[in-house]
Amino acid sequence: MNNSVKHSRLLIPGIFLLGACMRTPITSIPSIVKEIAQSFNIPETSLGILTTIPLICFGLFSVIIPAISRRWGNETTIAISLALLTIGSLMRIANYSMLIWGTILVGVAITFINVLLPALITDNLPTRVGSMTSLYNVALSLFSAIGAYAITPLAQASGWHFAVTILSLLPLITLLLWIPNLRFNHHDHQSSTKGANMWKNPRAWAMLIYFGASSFIFYTIVAWLPAMSESAGMSHTTASIVASLFQLFSLPASFAAPVLAARLQNRQIMVWVTGALVVIGTILLMLPISGFPYYALISALLGLGTAGTFSFTMTLFSLKTTNAADTSSLSGMVQSLGYFIAAIGPVIIGQLKAMTNNWALSEIVMLIVTVLFIIAGLITEHRRLIN
Repeated sequence: MNNSVKHSRLLIPGIFLLGACMRTPITSIPSIVKEIAQSFNIPETSLGILTTIPLICFGLFSVIIPAISRRWGNETTIAISLALLTIGSLMRIANYSMLIWGTILVGVAITFINVLLPALITDNLPTRVGSMTSLYNVALSLFSAIGAYAITPLAQASGWHFAVTILSLLPLITLLLWIPNLRFNHHDHQSSTKGANMWKNPRAWAMLIYFGASSFIFYTIVAWLPAMSESAGMSHTTASIVASLFQLFSLPASFAAPVLAARLQNRQIMVWVTGALVVIGTILLMLPISGFPYYALISALLGLGTAGTFSFTMTLFSLKTTNAADTSSLSGMVQSLGYFIAAIGPVIIGQLKAMTNNWALSEIVMLIVTVLFIIAGLITEHRRLIN
């Protein structure tokens, strides 16, 4: 592993802000979908694609990013992605066509950050993988929650166009802060510069299933927990609070999971604990019990479990490889098909609800998928390194 410590003093603040950019431009938009639909005179239901497009981009482009970063260098590639993210975010305010194209550009730009951030940490801070992964995952959860909460009153006060413009300042500020890191642009000059072929590695495939199936659950909960809460008798406002709590409870797991993963000798305990939280939360969803305290508990369990699993997986990209090239290769492979699996989650669960007119079968499928990702995670951790 590269033990070089030459990097800009702004690298660590930059990693934090990169984490903030990884989801906020996407997760903030659903809160103002109604305003966007009215502005462009289109059905609100047609804008569900705004959260699906980035996931498809994650799946399509993750696998090609390691080759691009080898040519341009990690720091330069990330700077270009931040510029594209700013442009794409601003494009969304023009008209409906630009909304779609801007969302595609946002998805592509964030894909670069998703794949390259673990490799960046491996290259620059190889002895601080746990703490640095924790740092950007906390930023991811924190800014997602802030963005989803703050964009609604901002849009109501000044219009959604202004709100999205303000949102676009985040990647712009991150880009300006990132510029000093370009002096330390990393290219891989090892004999294994292309990274190992992870597509032929069965443990990498197990990790892909672990990530994909757990993300299937996460995005399903993001999409349908408010509706599930309302089906249990809660008001729209209370159901929104339940959804906000889900994001809030993600924070401690986002912080703790990477640090623990880097310290534990037996990481299978992480798979068991995070998986068990999701299993218990899903079982509680299946019980005929309602009330805000009960659903707050469910939000806590599901938030801790899914965020812990995601943060743990992000840490494994670095922990299970010995150089940045392999980290980037593993990250790209797992996130490619993994996000395709994630993208079908809300669709399948929603269709099952529409077919049966209740959530029972949907919740059974969620439970089965959770058990599947626990098994895949245990296989992934059967050996300490991926090779």
